[in-house]
Amino acid sequence: MRSRSGFLGPGGKVGTFAVDADSTGTGRGTWEPFIDTWNDRMGDLYPLPEFSASTVDGFQGTMRSVTLQDTAVSELWGTSPLSTRAVGRHEHDQVRLYVGLRGAVALQDPHDQGGDAYVSAGAYFMHHVVRENHFHTTPEIGTRTYNFPGDALRSLVVRRPRAGQATSPAAQILMAHTSMVQKTVSDLSPAAAHASRNALLELAKGLVLDHFDDREPTFTPALAQAAKDLADARLTDPGLSPAAIAAHLHVSVRTLQRAFTGLDESFSGYIRRRRLEEAAAALTAPRSPLGVSEAAARWHFTDSSHFIRAFKKQYRVTPAQFARRSA
Repeated sequence: MRSRSGFLGPGGKVGTFAVDADSTGTGRGTWEPFIDTWNDRMGDLYPLPEFSASTVDGFQGTMRSVTLQDTAVSELWGTSPLSTRAVGRHEHDQVRLYVGLRGAVALQDPHDQGGDAYVSAGAYFMHHVVRENHFHTTPEIGTRTYNFPGDALRSLVVRRPRAGQATSPAAQILMAHTSMVQKTVSDLSPAAAHASRNALLELAKGLVLDHFDDREPTFTPALAQAAKDLADARLTDPGLSPAAIAAHLHVSVRTLQRAFTGLDESFSGYIRRRRLEEAAAALTAPRSPLGVSEAAARWHFTDSSHFIRAFKKQYRVTPAQFARRSA
């Protein structure tokens, strides 16, 4: 288990703690330290239910939580199912957002839902938590769970749980911002941590309203990261372009370009660099490496000559020389 933490001032904790259960350990020895740390740091705000013995003894996976003041994001990747054994009866006032990454989470009769909720990969579910509900997961599970203070988002979901697709522009901006917070939280200053917490709340509102304010400077890094994530998934797509990604994210090309202004490269430059990196890997693949013309075609360079010029500019050698050196 790894634990790092910092403080935002009296009563305002910021930091990250993690428990990893993989080849080095499984079960109770890795699950219980995580629960103990959560209860110490966040238990007063967001008390956990009691988990089943099979969950505790058979846990296999990784679970990491990041806390920013009164907001927490937990990410679980597991190869064993989780389930509750008992839930507290006292009342809560929080808003919880589940985003499915792999497998599914089944929530038993969450408050205001009027029945069970099922959050599968690529979907999200947000509701107002008044009383804790039972849940169980599939054996292969990946999910992000957000805990927000009730007064920040309650009015948007009270008696109206929200569900939708995690591929929406607002969802992708939220997920990109979350990934950045996970990577940088230990290095954030108190002011930056406070701004990141507020951005999480505003982007969660945007998820419900299916809109985010693309003029808000706080969201600019998340917009750039979301564009990069989308580009990485479409590098072999002939239709990949700044205009296509801007349209997907429901922003103007100018807004997208502005998000890259303070970075080391433009968005077009990012696409070109990533295509060249993928091409370089394919040229030197241990099995069935691609030829120069094949790589140029797969990553949509105009022709082999254009590919060779761009490759030499980035790697200081031609593709053929690069392949021979690696061999």
